[in-house]
Amino acid sequence: MLKKKLTSLEILEKKFTADVKGYAAYEVDAFLDLILQDFKDIESFIKDELPRFVSLEHQLIGLKRRVQDLEIENLDLKDKVSVINKNDTIEINQSNFHLIKKIGLLEKELYKLGIDPNKLK
Repeated sequence: MLKKKLTSLEILEKKFTADVKGYAAYEVDAFLDLILQDFKDIESFIKDELPRFVSLEHQLIGLKRRVQDLEIENLDLKDKVSVINKNDTIEINQSNFHLIKKIGLLEKELYKLGIDPNKLK
């Protein structure tokens, strides 16, 4: 977090000791006025932007959690898909087995009736 050493008021009210060899007071005042304006601009910017920054930071935390949740969900869905693919293969094989079994029973019935199923068109 930003730690300020001075406030704009402290800069504005700063008094310098007069000295014979010192700087010209009007030059110091003019320079301090520039510093003061910059400082006020920075304070204003921080005051205006800090709530937005905090809001964006909260949004970022929420989005990171959402990404983690989606990654976990993605892994779960991948597991389910692999299980589904295995089950589909098993079901197809079982369906084929049932069809072959039915065809075999039908062929037996045709043989009992004296019909050779291999000669049917």
